[in-house]
Amino acid sequence: MPRPLLALPLCLALAACVEDSGPSEPYPFVGRWDCGVQTFTFTNTTYNNGSRTYPIQSVSRQDRTYTLRFADGYMIILAAVTDTGLTWISGATGDQFNCRRL
Repeated sequence: MPRPLLALPLCLALAACVEDSGPSEPYPFVGRWDCGVQTFTFTNTTYNNGSRTYPIQSVSRQDRTYTLRFADGYMIILAAVTDTGLTWISGATGDQFNCRRL
């Protein structure tokens, strides 16, 4: 008779070795955006605000709006994302910039 519980510790050990690489979906906001104040650049896993690159910890989506979460609770919202434009919104200050794709 097989003993499936014996394999459980091995499975848990293997799962602990797998590194979470963060978001990886091909998001429509990926690319360079002229937001008036600065050029913002997004990859599937990072956000650069023109002077600093932040690793994206998670991305949630509702229709054409994406919420990007970073370390220390930092968050931005990318609203009305299309092939040519998006609205960047700070989760901390509420600042908004209308951005066009470069």
